[in-house]
Amino acid sequence: MANFTDSQLLAAVARASNKIQDSGEFRDYEHSAVKLLLMGENDVFRDLNAMKQSDDQPTKVDLNKKVYTASGSAKDAAHSAAAFGDSFVKDITYLRKTQTFKVSNKQADGNRLTYDSILHYEMKNKLQSLYLDLSTEIVAWLNTNRTQVADSSILTFDGVNFKFDNSLADLNLFFEYLKSSMKKNKYNTTYDIVGDQRIASLYRQLAANGRTNADNTEFQLPGINLVEEPQMAIVDGGQCFAWQRGMVGMTTWNELLNRRGSGSVGNNEGLFTTMVDPVFGFLLDLHVKRNIVDTSGASGNVQDIVDEYEIAITYALEGTWESTADASHIFKFLQADS
Repeated sequence: MANFTDSQLLAAVARASNKIQDSGEFRDYEHSAVKLLLMGENDVFRDLNAMKQSDDQPTKVDLNKKVYTASGSAKDAAHSAAAFGDSFVKDITYLRKTQTFKVSNKQADGNRLTYDSILHYEMKNKLQSLYLDLSTEIVAWLNTNRTQVADSSILTFDGVNFKFDNSLADLNLFFEYLKSSMKKNKYNTTYDIVGDQRIASLYRQLAANGRTNADNTEFQLPGINLVEEPQMAIVDGGQCFAWQRGMVGMTTWNELLNRRGSGSVGNNEGLFTTMVDPVFGFLLDLHVKRNIVDTSGASGNVQDIVDEYEIAITYALEGTWESTADASHIFKFLQADS
């Protein structure tokens, strides 16, 4: 680490990732779905990340299989069980998203914006792009991985489009009927819900109809933890995804080389390290390499020092696992508007 170059650069990265400027230009979504899934990380994944050592290493979870057995009607001196228990194995799939950017030292020398300032804005640009792609991926994942198998309750399960539909006549009972449907399928206690803006508006309206109103609809909201996700497509009546808290989650993983730190910015291999994400708090893999580049065509110099940055997130999205084919812990609900 000659002349403390790497530590100076990492200090600049830390400042860039935590600095807040230009809130108008750099405004962003809340990314509510990402935050909600991260809340389930410890319940769903537990110690699995600690066991994963490389990209190529498959990650599996061993589970006991639930099998219904009819009860007998009498004791027996020579009782004998019909069969042994069973188990099943599920794979955990890790995904990755990356963002790259570069900062020219000589561009910075000739600009009113310093190197640190340029680094800050480029870091923020790429992180917000990463967040947008991650949120889009999560919303699509919830839709793709919703259950295709469910028992009907007050609401009838659509086994073709894999959703529960609430009628317009029962609009003010949407969350009560959602809870009934979840309970019919043996999901109890608190429900996490990711809703579009119509469902979020309905939630707020029903919550406002409290005890002082003639039509009190507030009673159905305890046990509901709803977040509004503006990146979800808005359907005419509204849509949402629901699951029992602790049964769906997201986790992140970092390569060992980045975790322990290796290399140096000016060396051939560059610098491998991690950085704390300023919004979500998970660790991102960071790689930085330094090159001599002709940037004379971009307000630089024929002999310019250019630092190339790559930030990467490796993550998994999972619900707790089931042995039943096409079954999932994620349920889709639609509110009819006619």
